[in-house]
Amino acid sequence: MKRPFVYGELAEKENFVDRVEDRKQLKTFLANGINVMLISPRRWGKSSLVRQAMSELKEEDRQVRVCYVDAFSVTSVSDFLNAFASAVIEGTSSTLEKRFEDIKRFINVITPSFTITDEALHSFSMDLKVRSLEQSAQEILRLPETIAQAKQLHVIVCIDEFQQLATLPEWKSLEGKMRAEWQLQHNTTYCFYGSKRHMMIDIFGNSANPFYRFGQVLFLKKIAREYWIPYIKEGFHSTGKHISTEMAGRICDVVKCHSWYVQQLSFFIWTATDNEVTEEVFSSQLQLLIDTNAPMFMSDTEGLTASQIGMLAAVSNGETKLSSKAVVGRYALGNMQAITRNKRRLQEIDFIEPQGEGFAFVDVVYELWFRQQYQRYVK
Repeated sequence: MKRPFVYGELAEKENFVDRVEDRKQLKTFLANGINVMLISPRRWGKSSLVRQAMSELKEEDRQVRVCYVDAFSVTSVSDFLNAFASAVIEGTSSTLEKRFEDIKRFINVITPSFTITDEALHSFSMDLKVRSLEQSAQEILRLPETIAQAKQLHVIVCIDEFQQLATLPEWKSLEGKMRAEWQLQHNTTYCFYGSKRHMMIDIFGNSANPFYRFGQVLFLKKIAREYWIPYIKEGFHSTGKHISTEMAGRICDVVKCHSWYVQQLSFFIWTATDNEVTEEVFSSQLQLLIDTNAPMFMSDTEGLTASQIGMLAAVSNGETKLSSKAVVGRYALGNMQAITRNKRRLQEIDFIEPQGEGFAFVDVVYELWFRQQYQRYVK
């Protein structure tokens, strides 16, 4: 039996829920040569959205070619240039033979070596043996435009977890070179997306940085409850099981429509259901959801100070006046400097975000886990 709910991989086709306006907006900007910076918390479905939108755009325009770069594991400029060039060659050439031809034709400053990465010979990685950023970066960063002009294509380069590049020691030099080269390209459009919102906003929203106003910044919103409920109900129905509208709505509500967690909790409940979802199944699988993610939450929390944990407890209890004498005393938040510093730090590492007059947890299941672990703090 095919599982009806998907997490831990890209959501495609029947598993891709809504995002109609988001897809339309993303396609409109990129199709018309406007660079896009897409920002949202982790696991909200950015990668799935980009892949789905670009798949549709390629069907609508046969001249479009899309290249995907994952910057998450990049540890050096050489790593990035290798990944960038490999993605561009792979995205703009339809066969392995044509890729080898394009490498010889379009990459001149270096002699790459190759690694075939699957048995079908459909993809490969390159080692460009980059030794000098000055010697090779310009040609590699210009590569998508060079190919686009030669083949009369519109190339779209999508870089996932773009903010990771800002952690490289050579980032400032690389950042300036990327902006200088990419702003002159007319046949290539860029889509950068990342989950470290504080870093992404600084890269693209700080007027002192080269990428300031490089394109359109989009903040991804959650998929609405009204779209999730029929999707959840259909997932159960298609496999001979039943979930009520009320239970489907409770899944959405308890994880606040967080894409990853809606899929994960729905899957857990589906696996534990014989015929119809019961209260017992819902409760046990919600706890399983918390327990499954607990190791990651514990790891994230290990580096926090006592006053930062106290601030999380205050946020979890809905406290809005974190500097008031009563709140400071109740949660041991420290002096005003510590409070200001902890507010900033907890936002930088995506534990909390501004909401209304106060703050809210970025990760809703982390908050459920936190409330269980720190019961002495929370109401």
